[in-house]
Parts: sequence; C-alpha cells; structure tokens
Amino acid sequence: MRVSCRWLLATVAALVVSRAGGAAETKPEAAIAPPPEATRLLADFRTKIPNIGASGTWQGRIGLSDNGFVVQGGLGADGKGDMGQSLDPALDLSKEKYIEVALGVGAKNEVPEVTIAFDDAEGTQFTARIRINQVLPQQAVWFRVRLTDFKLNDWQGNKAGRKIDWTRIKQWHLQGDWSTAAPFHVMFIALRTRQ
Repeated sequence: MRVSCRWLLATVAALVVSRAGGAAETKPEAAIAPPPEATRLLADFRTKIPNIGASGTWQGRIGLSDNGFVVQGGLGADGKGDMGQSLDPALDLSKEKYIEVALGVGAKNEVPEVTIAFDDAEGTQFTARIRINQVLPQQAVWFRVRLTDFKLNDWQGNKAGRKIDWTRIKQWHLQGDWSTAAPFHVMFIALRTRQ
C-alpha cells in the first residue's frame, strides 16, 4: 500500500508542476549531452578536386600526394601564390561558426602566414589570416577561424563597408603572404566548416 501511495504522490506532484507552467523532469540537466558539432568538408586535398586552379608562383608547383596537396617551395613556390575552387552551385555558409583548415608545414617553408578567402556571387571577397610559423615541420595541425573574424579584402577595389553574402559563396582560396617572395612549402590536407 505504501508503494501505491508514493506513486500517487509523485503523480500528483508532477501534475501540480505541469499546471504551474513547469515540467516534471526525470533526468538531471547535466545528464543530457549537447548535440555533436556538425562539420562539412569543403575540400579533401588527398583526392583530386574538380574546378581547382592555382595562380602566381604556385601554378605548376603543387603536387598531389596521399596526404594532401603539397605547395613545393623547393621548386619555386613562394608567398605570392594561391589556389582555389569555383563552386557551382553556390554554397550557403551563413549558419557556420568556423572555417577550419588542416595543413602541415615543410622544412623549407619561410612564409609566416596563410590566408583563407571566400568570394560571394557578386565578387566580394572576405579573408582571414592564420599564422603558421610556429608549426613544427611535418606535423599536421587543424586551424580554426571564426566566420565573424573574416574581413573585407579591399585590394580588389571593394568599397569599405561592403558585406559578403555568406548564403551565396562561389569560390574559396588558400593564399600565401603576397608581401614576401620567401619559399612557401606547405601541405594542405583539408578545408571544412564547423557549426
């Protein structure tokens, strides 16, 4: 009889809580795991990628290996180069929080930064720089950049205050530091987004 009374009291208490605007909770709040962060792969440099091109000193100096795309500083690639992919259809990156790039630095690299760039359908380009000069050679590292840290690249004549349309991204680029002709020796492994 006591078990029945306890059950009845628990049921009444749950009804009182629900009518008062609350909900009876059977699990403590901490026991509910947050949803996993979703990632979306934009480019896997361990495979052939359609519509990809290189310019500047990187043109003809990128090798495909099982581990990624190697920009070969020993063959003349320096900071004044880039590679990128045209996207069709355009990507919607407006709900993403981060852009991440995995790379490894070669022993001959002397370029301190890499730039990640995105162009929208109107040609507006936003960029973010990552410092790679502290990475140990031959060690792969994931770099993460907040989408809100990307800024207008005004070298193309883009006017100050212009905003990128993150819902219509037509190109991504990985660029060296165009202010230096020092050797650029980096292996790009992957480019992805994270929510």
